[in-house]
Amino acid sequence: MFKLLTTRTATRAQITSRLIQNAFESTTSTAPIEQVPRFVTYEYFLARTTNMSLPVYLEVKKNKAVKHTLIQRIEGDISKLRQELSDELGISPSKIRVKPPRAIKITGDHTEAICEWLTAKGF
Repeated sequence: MFKLLTTRTATRAQITSRLIQNAFESTTSTAPIEQVPRFVTYEYFLARTTNMSLPVYLEVKKNKAVKHTLIQRIEGDISKLRQELSDELGISPSKIRVKPPRAIKITGDHTEAICEWLTAKGF
């Protein structure tokens, strides 16, 4: 291609067609279908904050004696997220409470485990 672009005999049409062909070849994927990542859809969604961090917070009360993990900005099926937190992270369902309008409050400090779990799921 470099020779074609540098020779004086190449026409503008030849250069343009060669550039389009190279651009098309670079955008097409030759990877097998199994290796192409797929988007996963869930019944719920967590909107990130303006700093692009996950909306998972630690709430501390009574001189650090009582700790709660707070998950905010939940859209969709909150009960499905509650069930998955209970099943996959081993948190007791009695410790997970839905807090209106779009939040979940969990007794104990589970911020790191929840952030890792949400990141692994693609949020």
